[in-house]
Amino acid sequence: MKGKRKGSKKQEGILENTGKDLAYEVGNSLFDLIVTLGMASFIEEIEDEVRKVCGDRYKHQSNREYMRWSAHESPVIFGGRKISIRHPRVRNIRTKTEKQIETIQQYKDRELLSLRQMEQMIIGVSTRKYRRSLETGIDGLEPYGDSKSTVSRNFVAKTLEKLKAWRDQLINELYPIIMIDGIVYAGTTVIIALGINKTGDKKVLGAWEGSTENSRVCIDLLQNLIERGFDPSACKLAVIDGSKALRKALDDVFGKRILVQRCQVHKKKNVAEYLPKEKRESAQKAMSEAYNAESYAIAKRSLLNLVKHLEKEYPQAARSLTEGMEETLTLHKLKAHKKIRKSLCTTNPIESLNSGIRNITRRVKRWRNSDMVIRWVCTGIIESEKNFRKINGHMYIEALLKNIERMGENILEENSKAA
Repeated sequence: MKGKRKGSKKQEGILENTGKDLAYEVGNSLFDLIVTLGMASFIEEIEDEVRKVCGDRYKHQSNREYMRWSAHESPVIFGGRKISIRHPRVRNIRTKTEKQIETIQQYKDRELLSLRQMEQMIIGVSTRKYRRSLETGIDGLEPYGDSKSTVSRNFVAKTLEKLKAWRDQLINELYPIIMIDGIVYAGTTVIIALGINKTGDKKVLGAWEGSTENSRVCIDLLQNLIERGFDPSACKLAVIDGSKALRKALDDVFGKRILVQRCQVHKKKNVAEYLPKEKRESAQKAMSEAYNAESYAIAKRSLLNLVKHLEKEYPQAARSLTEGMEETLTLHKLKAHKKIRKSLCTTNPIESLNSGIRNITRRVKRWRNSDMVIRWVCTGIIESEKNFRKINGHMYIEALLKNIERMGENILEENSKAA
């Protein structure tokens, strides 16, 4: 047989689609069975508890203390929604009071529903589609508590609760390195502080919202950290994006005793904005080569050569490069190992966190106010922290801190004079 008959491909397609539909139906039937069995197990758990308290039905017991007493309907949380189930009541014969069934009380906890709804929204399910995302219903049981408005209300309440708990959390550990950067949503800027301890573990210490990245917002954030236990005297190095407001806040709150490493990526972007498009790539490449130099002397000489090259045609770009140049080379001055220098010469760890936050908030289309922004950002932070790892080159942090102790005062003086 040289080839297949004309209708064979069509028949194969029909069979393939039929197979997919059949698999889908079987999968749904199996899922329905699992949910039904889960409910049956739940009902059986209630009956077992009642049996332990009241004894077997229709069996005489001397000194009986509790008895079955009619039946009652109670709302419980099951499968991400509320349902009402009918169950026996238990009554104390002597005191004439009703005894609560512990199994029912556990499943009545609204926290179960709020947590499930919040989890669904975190993974990208909208309030409108929440009901569709849930398990199948149980025949004869009418679910409720899964409407768009209920889900939205529960999510707001739960995220507010988590935001307050997170913002009030005490800071008991010492963080010799701190990174600070911002993220913007709908006109609201959220400043985030990320702490790095001696072993290279990262921890988001706090977040503060405002209309812009001004010094007042930054100061409020830093003061909040101190009020919660952050020790500024143990913090030796701050990595920032170069914001003047943030730089001023550090001086006002921490004093001028903390070393600052300006983000080299932000500096390259700032300089590039003063250049025509055809000149940006070459200038950024020259800056990258300078920042990758092994020694401070070579790095600075390369940057000064670039300044001279830019001064004639692009004086604004040259001034941008000169501004804060010494603080972009702080880690070079400290003779930090290349691996730890690469991790701390930019605010990339916070940018990575910001990316995680944006992934959580990607389905939000309408930002009503700054309260909504900080709730979602906090939710994104808590979720993103689950995936945190140690920074690259963390084994060189101890050596870096020793160099700060030995050379820090001189570097502060040099940077002050250069400014």
